[in-house]
Amino acid sequence: MLPIILTGIGTATVWSLADIFIAQLTKRIKPNFAAVLVNSLGAPLFTLYYLLFAPETINLALAGMWYSVVAGTFIAIAAIFFFIGLHQGPVGIVSAISSTYPAVTLVIAVGIFGVSVSIQQMIGIGFVVIGVTIASGLLTRTKPKLAEESNVGPLIAILAAVCWGVGYGLLAEGVKALGWQVATLIQVWSWTVCYLLLGLTTLRQNKLIKTSLRAALTNPFLLGAVLMQQAGATLLNIGLSIDQAGGSIVVALSACYPILTSILAFIYFKERVSPIALAGGLLGIVGIVAISVS
Repeated sequence: MLPIILTGIGTATVWSLADIFIAQLTKRIKPNFAAVLVNSLGAPLFTLYYLLFAPETINLALAGMWYSVVAGTFIAIAAIFFFIGLHQGPVGIVSAISSTYPAVTLVIAVGIFGVSVSIQQMIGIGFVVIGVTIASGLLTRTKPKLAEESNVGPLIAILAAVCWGVGYGLLAEGVKALGWQVATLIQVWSWTVCYLLLGLTTLRQNKLIKTSLRAALTNPFLLGAVLMQQAGATLLNIGLSIDQAGGSIVVALSACYPILTSILAFIYFKERVSPIALAGGLLGIVGIVAISVS
């Protein structure tokens, strides 16, 4: 259990740092362009590791490959939503809402892969749903008075949570079939293809693409975001390979990163969030923990 806990907490730690780098990066370049750069640059880094350190014998089970490809696609879409959500803000609440993806992963595990669900896990799912609803502001604000009070960021974060939940549910099966190294390699190149397609769209829409690219590549936040994102993804996949509970424990632990992100956002951005919204995000985290420890 200790290795699972360490990989889960390690993932949460580096992802909380990644959130801050990403939030800063999206204030300087367009969110979709930032998503393309951060996630596409991570694939060559992991490929270098794979070529240097991965074992020569590999397992290429067809089902596992498909799970990894589809998982990478969903995770890519989720990351795009997440970047846009961080750009809209507030950073702490967007991060908290998006972290409820383990509940979706559990639903996938039950509905598709036949995992049994305890009463405690069902209660946890209920906490997550209620927490997301409260944190998104749907119960407390019917019509934003100011642009900065918009619910757009939290609502986009919900879409990110759904896509991440589906992606990680499928990725757990891919890791089980292929091993974490092969599954990760397929996953990162799958999402890279998605980001490159998005990049082509960005090239057509943004006439200042060369200027934006030059500014991004010289931005120190880009390197920090790339390293932290890929480190977190790698740690999570290692955890998936040793988690006998279908990945539910390590995924839930990794999803606790918004607690650290909220602290960093308060310190670094001086970001203020309402007590009700923060309580909703924390309730979602409580639900995730209840799901994982049952």
